[in-house]
Amino acid sequence: IFQQQNARLYNDLFTSYKREMSPYNGNGNTNDTYPLTPITISLQYARLIRVLEPELQHQNLVGVVVDWRDPRLGWKPEEYGGIDHIYVNRYNVWMPDSQGLPIPSEQTVNIRVNSSGFISTYIIYSSLYSCEFDVRRFPFDKQDCYYCFLLYNYNSKDELRMDAKMATTPYIYDTSEWALGVHGHLYLDSIDTEFNMGMLFFNISLTRRPQFWIGLVITPTFVIGSLIIIGLFFGSGNDLVNNAVGLGLTTMMSMMVIVGILAEAIAKSQHIPILGWYVIVEICIITLAVLALLSSEVSC
Repeated sequence: IFQQQNARLYNDLFTSYKREMSPYNGNGNTNDTYPLTPITISLQYARLIRVLEPELQHQNLVGVVVDWRDPRLGWKPEEYGGIDHIYVNRYNVWMPDSQGLPIPSEQTVNIRVNSSGFISTYIIYSSLYSCEFDVRRFPFDKQDCYYCFLLYNYNSKDELRMDAKMATTPYIYDTSEWALGVHGHLYLDSIDTEFNMGMLFFNISLTRRPQFWIGLVITPTFVIGSLIIIGLFFGSGNDLVNNAVGLGLTTMMSMMVIVGILAEAIAKSQHIPILGWYVIVEICIITLAVLALLSSEVSC
């Protein structure tokens, strides 16, 4: 009996249903029978895959629950044996066309349709986002970025808009170098009256873990610089000048290697990061030490 009622319900709902046609327009959604309801995007899962600093991008795997209402898919449960929801394939129903919410064509998504016409589905996707990186405090920097969703062509006042919420305990995963944090959301309407576009942002932060740079760049650079200065001022012998010049050149080459690593690792910016200033100061100190030693030897 259940299967018969379920099949009858499915036929009644989808016999004349056109998934290509949106149920939202200014005339059909502002009355009491079908009140305007937003598309709700709930962030459930976020995994930071990689950060591409030179390209000013970060790649993420994001999972969201999307809820919306299609008034054409409502029914009275008592007329169909008490059935209050069904599950259908996503290809059978109209879905919001939101940029930033791509669904692979080969991905089969089951959608829950409630008797009130509310629809819910879970979507997980991989996307590459752009972000303006501020590297002035590198490697102790924190970047403020976004997950962005766009909704085109709908008037948010009387047709369709987006809303957002966070899961009670979202699953957040980051990388060994970056810590990922999610800090709320923001919705913006388009200011262009001729082109309606709603924008929904989830605010995220990317905080760098500096242990790698402290252990493999800052500490070795400090130790090398200190040993070079000690060798310069506590050395003796006839070849002191040649040794000083050799140590200075060796130090310069080592520092240039570090500068090359920094140039490849971070985004190009008009500001020099603090680690860059640290290397520059090291170079200046060693250069001045070599020049002072050479000057003292020449005067003698």
